[in-house]
Amino acid sequence: MLNTMIDNNSSDVNSNNNNNNGTNATITIAGGGSEETSDVWRIFEFVSQILNCVYVPIIVCMGSLGNILSVFVFSKTKLCKLSSSYYLAALAISDTCFLFGLFIQWLNFFDINIYNRDYFCQFFTFFSYLASFCSSWFVVAFTVERFIAVMYPLKRQTMCTVRRAKIVLSGISVLGVLHCIPFWISSQPVFLDERQTTICDIKNEYKAIVEDLLTMIPLY
Repeated sequence: MLNTMIDNNSSDVNSNNNNNNGTNATITIAGGGSEETSDVWRIFEFVSQILNCVYVPIIVCMGSLGNILSVFVFSKTKLCKLSSSYYLAALAISDTCFLFGLFIQWLNFFDINIYNRDYFCQFFTFFSYLASFCSSWFVVAFTVERFIAVMYPLKRQTMCTVRRAKIVLSGISVLGVLHCIPFWISSQPVFLDERQTTICDIKNEYKAIVEDLLTMIPLY
């Protein structure tokens, strides 16, 4: 009888030990998986930082050089007599302005925090959004102008003129300024406690409004 009780107790102890070992193994496996995931994310962040440090200046330099040459060709040659040249020249200028704003943000990688300073934050946020707005609508205007020239060739001489192109480009620029003024008002340098750094961001009281205007999706 005593031997039977001892054997039963021994079996219970062994089964408990086996269960504990299985639990520990599961925890070890889970912990190892999380460590592997964190290592992958560290590698991913490291590679992304390297790529940002390399490809951004290449894009800025090559893009700006190409845009400057385009403006020279469209404004200093016989092409300046064509209305389409004004759209393409304006597009090149707006793209160059956007690349300049991107370059200012890229300087943050080297702790040159021009973009995150007061007034610079507001200006470059406004400047970048304006350049992006104008680039998009310059493409639309150029597409409409080419559509008219191809589909209605008889009206090309009266509708696709240099004067009309200047009016359209000026109107888009004015609308762009009016559209982007809220970004100037709503932007400011914000200090992040968790990262102990200052970034240029939208004021908290304006974030919902700006996101609604950009996405046209109500936030609840």
